[in-house]
Amino acid sequence: MALPDTLCARLIETVKTHRLSGNFVMLGRQRWIGSRKGASAQLLTDTIARYLPGLSEADLKDPQSIYSEHFIRKLGFDTVDSMDMSDFEGASLVQDLSKPLPEALHHHFDVVYDGGTCEHIFDLPTAFRNLNAMLRPGGTLIGHSPCNGWINHGFYQITPEMVFGFWQRTLGYEVLDLKLQPMLPNFANAFATTTNPNDTGKRPRLSRQLPLNSPVMLLYVVRKPLEGSQGDGSVYQTDYMRKWDDAQPAPDADTGTGAGMGTE
Repeated sequence: MALPDTLCARLIETVKTHRLSGNFVMLGRQRWIGSRKGASAQLLTDTIARYLPGLSEADLKDPQSIYSEHFIRKLGFDTVDSMDMSDFEGASLVQDLSKPLPEALHHHFDVVYDGGTCEHIFDLPTAFRNLNAMLRPGGTLIGHSPCNGWINHGFYQITPEMVFGFWQRTLGYEVLDLKLQPMLPNFANAFATTTNPNDTGKRPRLSRQLPLNSPVMLLYVVRKPLEGSQGDGSVYQTDYMRKWDDAQPAPDADTGTGAGMGTE
């Protein structure tokens, strides 16, 4: 897991636009990559100039480490932790997210950053519910998750329907932002947004056609409600729920009104 220029820029944009601060945890220990080339390198340069005036990319890179804690601290967070199920990369917290979460980690973080971890966890529902437990009321989850073109990268590719169906409708989170971001450098500005199926009753529709020759990352930002979950815990796709609700009850054979039944 690593932070190339496009994701660095989007993370800066997210943190500063929504004025995020406090205790930050990244899932996995993110390595710093920074600038690559072309449009993505320019996006990072422009984003730093806009949101972090007086700083340069060199100021965001830790000369003593390949990891990104220094970058996150520069964004204004009080504490920066990393979480992994193994200490092979020196994560500050060792925790298997497919297992029950210790009470000490409940409501512990203001921001959780999933920069490409949860798609590798087979028990994804448990992992997501653990992220919910880790966040304080009003806390924010930032997800940068493979969405399309990542065959065999992990167990799953995360979709907009997951964000709107689970985080918003089931848990009552506010969706602050959602983008489909092509990851090849030249397509840094070719992102798409989507419609919200909770508003339309239909599967999310893209605002524009995405490049066919670039893997796509789902970038989403959701905020936990202050008063806890607003849903009943059940998770279904929106358009199927609408079809179920709109469907007429099946004829009851006992009443003699089913198709093909005669009357006397």
